[in-house]
Amino acid sequence: MKWHRRKIAALGETIVTERFLLRPATRWRALNLYRRMNDDPEILLQLSHSERKSGWWRLIRKYKLPNGRSRFMHEIVPSGSTACIGYHEIFLIPYLSATLGVVILDRDWWGKGVPVEVRSAIMSHFVRHAGVERFTGSVEARNFASVLNYKKLGFNHSGTQHRCNFNTKSQAPVDYLQFELLKEDFPPYLLGAET
Repeated sequence: MKWHRRKIAALGETIVTERFLLRPATRWRALNLYRRMNDDPEILLQLSHSERKSGWWRLIRKYKLPNGRSRFMHEIVPSGSTACIGYHEIFLIPYLSATLGVVILDRDWWGKGVPVEVRSAIMSHFVRHAGVERFTGSVEARNFASVLNYKKLGFNHSGTQHRCNFNTKSQAPVDYLQFELLKEDFPPYLLGAET
């Protein structure tokens, strides 16, 4: 059995940060969050480089639903609130690796350090309970806020995918930057030490 195929009970728990509750999302809830993202033209353009909305079937095919074993989604809910402001995805992949993604749906929370706080808590949780030794992420080269977030978390730039997508609005090719963080470079926050 592959290391990320077995169900680990702790990975289905709510994670608490200083400002947020990170609640595991069901498949139905994930579909609703994808629909919210799909209904926001600005966020949709950032993620898919197109203003064309996806139908339900395309959403299901393009965005992987959580399965509780190798694919996880957490709703980001501010403490003392019930309103979800976005979601974080983490997919376990061979070998002892995980790939990350975050979407903040509520513009009131943009620029307030949500991705760094949420991602550091989720990464720490998955190091402790799933034995992850390598994290990866990919971001559009011109998304400077996301690039800075990866740097704040200790990630290193590991490569560039040139012209790997096309922005239908600007009619220009899109480059992506690849980031990774290896076990030997884990900062103290991932090892249970105070930041």
